[in-house]
Amino acid sequence: MFYRYTRSGLRVPVDLDGLYSGSCFIAGGSPSLLLENLSLLDQPGINVLAMNNTASVVPCNLWIGGDKPVCYSPRITTDPRITKFAVISRKDQQINEVAWKHYPNMYFFGTHEKFTVGNLLKPDRDFVWWKNTFYMALQLAWRLGFRTVYLTGCQFKMDKDKHYSYDTVLTDKQIAWNNRTYERAADNMKYLKAHFDKVGFKVISATPDSRLNEWYPTIDFRDAVQEALMGFPREWEIGKCPHSSELGEKDNTAL
Repeated sequence: MFYRYTRSGLRVPVDLDGLYSGSCFIAGGSPSLLLENLSLLDQPGINVLAMNNTASVVPCNLWIGGDKPVCYSPRITTDPRITKFAVISRKDQQINEVAWKHYPNMYFFGTHEKFTVGNLLKPDRDFVWWKNTFYMALQLAWRLGFRTVYLTGCQFKMDKDKHYSYDTVLTDKQIAWNNRTYERAADNMKYLKAHFDKVGFKVISATPDSRLNEWYPTIDFRDAVQEALMGFPREWEIGKCPHSSELGEKDNTAL
């Protein structure tokens, strides 16, 4: 269950489960993301779920963040074109003196920490929060109805030269903290694969040199885009649409 807030502060429950179908790209912040032709994601038929500040470099229609709003670029929060999801405990925290819950196209969800490698996608009111936005991104994709996800910019490791695909510079201590988090996440993903296979959730790595490539199927980024577009109309073909006057009277009742 998700929640949005009216300008008067009223909380409105919203059921978005199964809103989408097919596939989406989950975009992480690894520098490898910049090696891809990201403009390929900016076209009809492609859904992109960006994590954290990755939305600053990749075109996306969906976004998720697990931290406080001050951790994210205001351009992400303010953009009404992006459907945004955040932890409900952060809803009243402010950006430029405006509560996060009052920004456009914002949805919130509850969390718990009852995490096991066998229940991540189990139907529940709340999301599993295990100190990592990536787990919540997987849950969100599943809840929204996507059954195939392509992971791009998800290397699960960080070097000292280039920390992210966007302009954030970390200290050595922060890099070490991130790498420990990535290592734990990758290790859990190894065991989560059986859970994903059981429920029919296809996770594919489109990230070169990812720690997950040892256990998950891999695909070239361009091939992933082509696969995601399979079956989607490539042309508008409006010229083939009949004029309403050519339709029978019964077909015209909606007019």
